[in-house]
Amino acid sequence: MAITSDPRKVDARQHPLKGALGAVKIGGETLEQWQYEATAGGRIWYAVDEEHRTLWITWAGAGHSKATERRRS
Repeated sequence: MAITSDPRKVDARQHPLKGALGAVKIGGETLEQWQYEATAGGRIWYAVDEEHRTLWITWAGAGHSKATERRRS
């Protein structure tokens, strides 16, 4: 799978999340958070833990996460 063979590859399906979503705390450590577009609507968010050679799945769903929605005035 793309996220395990090259977790920081940037292309049309795989990229880092931006802004406040670009980092996540796991076990007291702040890690980079990325998104992989598995299907037209499906998304997997994951954090890259270099020190422990681990990828943490932080969110997965059949559509966009509610966290990415912007409030409109």
